[in-house]
Amino acid sequence: MQIDSFRTRLVLYFGGLILLVSLGLTWYLDRQASQTLTRASSEALYSMANAAALMLGRNLAEREREIQLLSQSYLLQQLDWSSTAVQQRLADIKATYKYYAWIGIAGPDGTVLNATDQLLVGNDVSARPWFSGGAQGSYIGDVHEAVLLAKLLGSADADEPLRFIDFAAPVVHKKNGQRAVIASHVNWDWVRDILQSAVVTHAGKQGVQPLLLGSQGYWLHPFEQIGRLAIPDNLPAPGQVEIITWGDEGEFLTVRLSVTAKTHTELGWQLVLRQPVATALLPVNELKQRLFLYCAVSLLGSILLAYQLARRFSRPIEQLARSAEKIAQGGEQVVFSVNSSLREVGRLSLALSKMMSQLANKRLALQQANSNLEQQVALRTAQLQQANASLELLSRQDALTGIYNRRGADEQLTNEFARLQRGGAAYAILLLDIDHFKQINDTLGHEAGDQVIQAVAALLQQNVRQTDFVARYGGEEFLIILSHSTAERAAAIAEKLRQIIASNHQSDAGYVTVSIGVALATAADSTAETAVRLADEAMYQAKRAGRNRVHVKA
Repeated sequence: MQIDSFRTRLVLYFGGLILLVSLGLTWYLDRQASQTLTRASSEALYSMANAAALMLGRNLAEREREIQLLSQSYLLQQLDWSSTAVQQRLADIKATYKYYAWIGIAGPDGTVLNATDQLLVGNDVSARPWFSGGAQGSYIGDVHEAVLLAKLLGSADADEPLRFIDFAAPVVHKKNGQRAVIASHVNWDWVRDILQSAVVTHAGKQGVQPLLLGSQGYWLHPFEQIGRLAIPDNLPAPGQVEIITWGDEGEFLTVRLSVTAKTHTELGWQLVLRQPVATALLPVNELKQRLFLYCAVSLLGSILLAYQLARRFSRPIEQLARSAEKIAQGGEQVVFSVNSSLREVGRLSLALSKMMSQLANKRLALQQANSNLEQQVALRTAQLQQANASLELLSRQDALTGIYNRRGADEQLTNEFARLQRGGAAYAILLLDIDHFKQINDTLGHEAGDQVIQAVAALLQQNVRQTDFVARYGGEEFLIILSHSTAERAAAIAEKLRQIIASNHQSDAGYVTVSIGVALATAADSTAETAVRLADEAMYQAKRAGRNRVHVKA
């Protein structure tokens, strides 16, 4: 084939044009699809890390809150710390959470007075950080090994020693004024199980590995990586997802999030999730291979088609050239017979139309695939956000009564006080306590006590305005926030609620009464807790005055 021939040039022109169009279209589709898939992988990894970090933070806050509530319980503040009743209470608390390894109370000199399973009773723990920290206030100790306790409990995993997180709080005996420390050791397995449920269960087949970085700059989880896996200098900033190199292990899609918890002690944990780039971007690589294969097949077919078209276009000209050569050789009876008609042009147009239609269909299919992928990512993200919102609502709702719990009440108090500081109207605090509730529990059982709490909660919810706020503040205590209120109006509402509750007959407990303390929050208060403290004092004055009455704090 001569390069200066008409047919060769047509093949080169048509082939070159189709090559440029195919490569350009393939490059564009590859770039768009690669960016979409890479962004989807990053968002999915971030979502998993965020869910795991939230679960860790909430668990820390819940354990701290439980040890605080236990330190404020009637048993620890009123009874002998070494009594059987206290021991049974500690055992009951331990049974509510499978990761509690040990719960105990140490006296003022650091001697363990009582504990679950009687472990460490009589031992001196005054040198332990949790004792000194818990004596000062709410305390959370970072993960550590407890050699003595580990020997007593035994370890089911020979490859990993027992490790614990400490939670401690002070206890003040109201009768003798002595100060003790209540503490719990939580088995470190809870971190492993949370990460297992939040990350590995949903992405184990995708090669995602969760890592927990401590505040001291070394890995806390998994145990086998401690001291072995080097921490990259270029870890992403908290909240970012990047592709980084992890030493000899290669490149990983990596996300880092800070584990935050609403606790008195900030442990400074950081959750790191990493996924091999080859696994994270596997859909991208597969898409590239399919696109380039499609480009190669399309190009080969297009060149063959261009050659056939060139033959059809050049054949009439070649016939004319042969006829002209005959004339040049002296031929006289030359017939210019050219096999050319509009039918061939129509067939060429139809062939080109089919080719472009095929390319358009392929492009539409790729665009549809990208659109479906984006919709799936958006759906998964929305589902995760909805799940997070549900968890957030549950964390503010009391499980027994369905009304707000202590956490929800604290947030509402903070919001109301902030509104008051900005010039809003005053609000009133009502603090209610069911009279002789312990006697109900002791004589009728905890199920009857729970029914009384539920009934009182329902009566309170039904007999206040929709703009007022009702929460179970702890045990048999309830807190009501009356927005835009005066002391006189609050006292009247409190008296109304007292009468309604006193006149309502309970199925098992009969008639129950409440003591109510009322206090008015003003802009002169230093904190949101000021009015709550005054209402609490008023409530106890109502108790001392004979119960079943309302006392307003002046």
